[in-house]
This record gives sequence, C-alpha cells and structure tokens, in this order.
Amino acid sequence: MDQTISKLDEKMQFFQEMLIQMVNRVEEAIYQAQYAFRNHDVELAKKVITNDWFIDQLQEMVENDGVRLLVSETPYGHYMRHIIAGIKIVSSLERMGDHASHMAKMASSEEEAMFIPFVERISEMALLGATMTRKVVEAFIDVKAEKAIEVALLDDKMDAERDALNADLFALRPETEAEMERILNLFYLTKEMERYGDHVTTICRWIVYMDKGQRPKLNGPKKTE
Repeated sequence: MDQTISKLDEKMQFFQEMLIQMVNRVEEAIYQAQYAFRNHDVELAKKVITNDWFIDQLQEMVENDGVRLLVSETPYGHYMRHIIAGIKIVSSLERMGDHASHMAKMASSEEEAMFIPFVERISEMALLGATMTRKVVEAFIDVKAEKAIEVALLDDKMDAERDALNADLFALRPETEAEMERILNLFYLTKEMERYGDHVTTICRWIVYMDKGQRPKLNGPKKTE
C-alpha cells in the first residue's frame, strides 16, 4: 500500500511540475507582452506570439497526463481533487496565454502622443496580471485557500482600472479613421486584461477546491468558469 502511494506521489509531482511550468510560461508571456506593447518592441512581440504554441502544448500534456492518472491510478481524496483542479486550471492558463499573445499583436513600432498615457495604463494592468500569476502559483504550490482568496481580491483593481480606462477612452474625440481604429484596439485590450484577471480568479477557486473541497464564488457575482 505504501509503495502504491509512493508511486502515485511521484506521478502527482510530475503532473504538478508540468502545471507549474505552464504557469511560469504564462507569467513570462504577459510580462514580455506588456514590455513589447509599452516600448514598441515589435521583435519581442513576435517572440511572445510564437511562444504561445508552447503554452498550448503544455495544456495538452497536462490534460492528457491528468486523464491517464484518473483512469489508471484510481486516485482518491486529495489526489483526485488535485488532478481535477489541474485539468481545469490549464484551460484558464491557456486563455491567459492567448490574452498575452493578443496584447503582443497590438504592439506597434510607434505610438501617437495622445495614446501614450493609455498604453502606459494598460501595461500597468498587464503587470498587475503578472503579479497575480506569480502569487497564484505560490498559492497552488502551497495548496492554501487563504492565499488564493487574497490573490482573487487583486482582481478588483483590474476591474476598476478597466472601468476608468474605458471612460477615458470614450471621452476621446478621434479625427481620423486610424485614430478611431487605435481607440477600438485599446478598448479591446482593456477587456483582454480584465478577462486575464478573471481567469486568475477562476484558478483561485480551483485552489480553494483543492484545499477545502469547495469552490466558493470569489471577488464578485460573476466570474469566469
């Protein structure tokens, strides 16, 4: 019996390491995406977009490994909760990687002066997303519901900044079609960053499930499942 548990623990460790690697890649992606967006680094933006493929591959690897563990190891108790949560978490991580890639696609070689303050503020939203990602992996490693709940609270800042940015963008008066297109792109990015925070909140809910066996609503009446 002890030997069976030991082998299962080894397999669970590998499963968790792949998941953590995926989180780390997502954190790197959002950090690099905001840097490329803020500093007009088109080459770095291309790298972020290309590297999104690796995040997608890690999602598939974690999901496949999780299914194998459920089928072949017949896990019980906290083992089963961890596998189920891991399979769900990678779905959110894949979407977070997409949001980082979308931000990178908005990087341009130059920016009109009227949009620079908005670029800065959206980049700060992305940096908040990177911080949330780092904190959520710490909560995941420790399997601490309390830490996860604290991370989810940071999403309130993301939501508030999105509302403020949208109001200021709406107040702009574009004079050309190009300016109107850029305003729409910036609206789109504020939504992308807000959704990024929602996905972190979803991960937090699954960490609470891993620890407590429950998935409470966190940080608002309606969050990403």
